[in-house]
Amino acid sequence: MVNLEQAHTLLVSMPDAVEEAHFDKPAYKIKGKIFATFNIENKWVTLKLTPEQQNILCEDPAFYPVPNKWGQMGWTHVNLNQVKKTHFAEAVDLAYQNIISQKKKAKSKS
Repeated sequence: MVNLEQAHTLLVSMPDAVEEAHFDKPAYKIKGKIFATFNIENKWVTLKLTPEQQNILCEDPAFYPVPNKWGQMGWTHVNLNQVKKTHFAEAVDLAYQNIISQKKKAKSKS
């Protein structure tokens, strides 16, 4: 289990991460791109994963796809009441790295 403070601390500790409002939830961004949002009231974090990463992580019942088109693109909820700290940290790092690699690809094309 990951408590709210632990989740927040991990999300803001990612290098160059910025916390900004996204509708009514905190979002965590790298150079303007969201890698996570935080639903404090329902105690879940939503991560930007690839569909392949989502398939693997959803073998753990703490992870489940967002139930709409966003979920089909890899956006995945993480139930903080169920997830192990190490598994959560690994998933946050994956989401973060996904944004970093997108930024590197976009930069190399320009």
